[in-house]
Amino acid sequence: MNRFEPRIEVTIARVRAEVARLHKLLVRGGLTSWTSGVVSGRVPGAELFVIKPSGLDHTELAPDNMVLVDFDGAVVAGTPGSELPPSRGVAVHAHLYRHSDAVGGVVHTHSPYATAFALRGEPVPALSTTVADEFGGPVPLVPYAGPDADVASGIARVLDTQPSRAVLLERHGAYAVGERPRDAVRAAALLEDAARAVQLARATGVGIPPLDADDVEAIRARRLRADEARRDAERVAELALAGSYPTSRPGTSRSGGETGSWTTPGSNGTTPDNDVRTTQ
Repeated sequence: MNRFEPRIEVTIARVRAEVARLHKLLVRGGLTSWTSGVVSGRVPGAELFVIKPSGLDHTELAPDNMVLVDFDGAVVAGTPGSELPPSRGVAVHAHLYRHSDAVGGVVHTHSPYATAFALRGEPVPALSTTVADEFGGPVPLVPYAGPDADVASGIARVLDTQPSRAVLLERHGAYAVGERPRDAVRAAALLEDAARAVQLARATGVGIPPLDADDVEAIRARRLRADEARRDAERVAELALAGSYPTSRPGTSRSGGETGSWTTPGSNGTTPDNDVRTTQ
């Protein structure tokens, strides 16, 4: 028996695959080791997200052992991966998805250079154009609050009050969010690069002043315009794709003569009953 309508099932499967793949990028980028580091991704069109299970190292991760969770942080029973506990920080991720519809992905890392700043209780300063472009200013610090609910509220509050999509959690590590899981991973990777660059520059003993606020604003504005142009192009491509009804494989004929596939409606606007794929 299908738990969700076919289009949501397909979307869940795609998010599972993306979240599993992005964990490998955390390892390749030096952002995590052993079982630490967590990526989650919102399921568009449903109050659900996919998150890494707790206790598995990154070599063991696959789409089918990612955990499907609702916005209260509860595992959706009977789905692949539901026999495994979700990451211990699942409540923080759930809160951030509830807090803002704009959050499509969340990443938490203990990457070494960013965590060094978090241990010192110091924001990553906007010394470089990369930080200005990606974060719009210094990457801020969130005081460590203990309970997950308080941590999540603190992260959400800081994200609301400044342009950075990444924050440092004092004495702990880094969180980053994005429109998509890949965007959040990008922010986490660039945060680690920025923190490493600042540390190396400081090792020379040469004082480096932060960028001027007007320069930061101008650099960030250029980035936002480029992002909007990219989104416009993606929307045009999606509309063109929707108009052509692309499918993952040819539709299946039914007794009435209609055709369709598991990702597109049949000719009468329905999905073929005998052609549904699920993740169950």
